[in-house]
Amino acid sequence: MKKAMNDLTCNCAPRLDGVPAAELARLFPEPSITAPLLSLLQESGIDGFNLRSIVVSKDDAPIVLLPLFETRFDLSTFVEGWIKKSVKAAGRLIPSFFHPRILSVGLLVGEWSEIGIDPQVDEDTLDAACKMAFGSLQTLGVELKSDIVAFYNFNHYGKLPGEVFEKFNRVQCQSCARQPIDFNSMEEYLGRLSRAARKDLRRKMRASDEVRVIRSRTISPFLDRVYKLYLETVARSPLALGMHNRLFFEKICERVRGAEYTLYFVQEELAAFNLLVVKREAMVDKYFCMDHELGRKYNLYALSWLENVRTCVEQKIPLYYAGQGAEKTKAHLGATLIPSFILFKHRLPVVDRFLMVWPAANNKLLRRLRFWPAGSPRATSDVPISMPSPYGGGTEIHDRRS
Repeated sequence: MKKAMNDLTCNCAPRLDGVPAAELARLFPEPSITAPLLSLLQESGIDGFNLRSIVVSKDDAPIVLLPLFETRFDLSTFVEGWIKKSVKAAGRLIPSFFHPRILSVGLLVGEWSEIGIDPQVDEDTLDAACKMAFGSLQTLGVELKSDIVAFYNFNHYGKLPGEVFEKFNRVQCQSCARQPIDFNSMEEYLGRLSRAARKDLRRKMRASDEVRVIRSRTISPFLDRVYKLYLETVARSPLALGMHNRLFFEKICERVRGAEYTLYFVQEELAAFNLLVVKREAMVDKYFCMDHELGRKYNLYALSWLENVRTCVEQKIPLYYAGQGAEKTKAHLGATLIPSFILFKHRLPVVDRFLMVWPAANNKLLRRLRFWPAGSPRATSDVPISMPSPYGGGTEIHDRRS
């Protein structure tokens, strides 16, 4: 599919990284880590997902890129018991609603999704390029017979035009936790928490003497165990969307600047790992996966949080992005929450009108059915949608810290 309008052209590329690496880095400039992640995801693949992109160019130079994924979305995956049986039965009767084919803009790893934009493009050209890209998205959805066209896990850092938020149905998904490092020591950090939180953390810190911590960018000696812990964590996750292949964990430290592993050993056994991206602008927590029994016994969740905060303090890193999931726990530990949304349109006008008229009821119903977690009162939503990203990312799919 290729369209032209004036001096703009639009092309649907059969790859997630649909432009050369240098152009990709220009569309997703530092400190964003989206550019290398797109290339890595294209190489490693995600089971059950077809990856592609829409690229708008001016005079043969890419100026807008929409990363895309296509999949079947089984709503029964996210519920249990009689609700699961009911949704499965309903899916056989109304597959377009309960087992829809989805074409979505977004990423399947990171903190939130973003679209690629040439930072030097003028406003009028960008407006025309976005209209062309979003029009091509709708056309591609028709060609692929998609039931739903969506924007997955976007917030005010994702560079989406505000009109997209107005024209699409919207439901809130998991928020990303952000911990500002505006203190100079761990004692000062602990002093800002509630008395109950301080007492709880100090109690859990007693197990730290029995835990050995190693930071490393060389994961090959531990890769089998790392991938096993990842698979076990995905299996426990109530909101698992997609599964990385082993190659992703093997290659990420080579591809993404600042990527490293923190490994937690108990009696010489690797009990947990934390995949991080550490830069001077921010530390980003990509995945935390642990052995369930050992992790609970030795409080590895709390120890990893404290280890990350301590590293930020020592290296004078101003922000710690702790990913999605476990919102109440992260708020308890002092983090604020950045809300993210799924924006979508259904191909059936009657369904789409129903969803558009009662958005609050849609959110309430989805939460009652446990498709989405309840919103946190500490989620911050007062930042303009057009605000530039301080640290671009994709979206973390599972609750890595449960």
